[in-house]
Amino acid sequence: MRTTGIIMAGGKSSRMGENKALLRIDGKTVIENIAETLEKTVTDIIIVTNTFEDYQFLGLPMVEDRWKEMGPLAGIHAGLSASSTDKNLVVACDMPFISSELGDILLGLLETFDAAVPNIAGQLHPLFAAYRKDIQEEINQAIQKQELRIRQFYKKIHTKIVTEDDLTKLHFDYQDHYLFNMNYPEEFEKALKLAADHPKESRDLS
Repeated sequence: MRTTGIIMAGGKSSRMGENKALLRIDGKTVIENIAETLEKTVTDIIIVTNTFEDYQFLGLPMVEDRWKEMGPLAGIHAGLSASSTDKNLVVACDMPFISSELGDILLGLLETFDAAVPNIAGQLHPLFAAYRKDIQEEINQAIQKQELRIRQFYKKIHTKIVTEDDLTKLHFDYQDHYLFNMNYPEEFEKALKLAADHPKESRDLS
């Protein structure tokens, strides 16, 4: 079955001071590393961005937000609208150590649910989560009503909140760096240390 990875690269990276997706870890840009990991899990990849010129070097399809300045829901809507597959894995462009195995688990849950969203240590991760394409109209309606809080949106659809206990029951060895994301320069420095502590060969097994 075909599935799509949707990389969210529409932010302005104002807190980082430069484009987070284009920072280099392991000799490649963060977005290249994300795309390479996604290729183990999905058959298609789309980038959601309002600056196509930044990502042309990847040679991947790109789409811009239909709803500008409307936050993550608008980006998810753009990606789902452009997707040609029922199952989709949404990933933020600032998550350098994503797990393809965790992506597989989330996509698998879409057999039963409209969305599968990790909640680890009390933190929800809507931008490493799986969504069915057919919720795009629900998102469209929510945006039109200015109902932009993603937690509230999850109550409108059949959402599976995936906890550490769920992952343990599935025999998945969750590691904190899988959902690590970078917003500030000091977090990029931490990412470089994490990359050194967890060599790419071992991360590729996840």
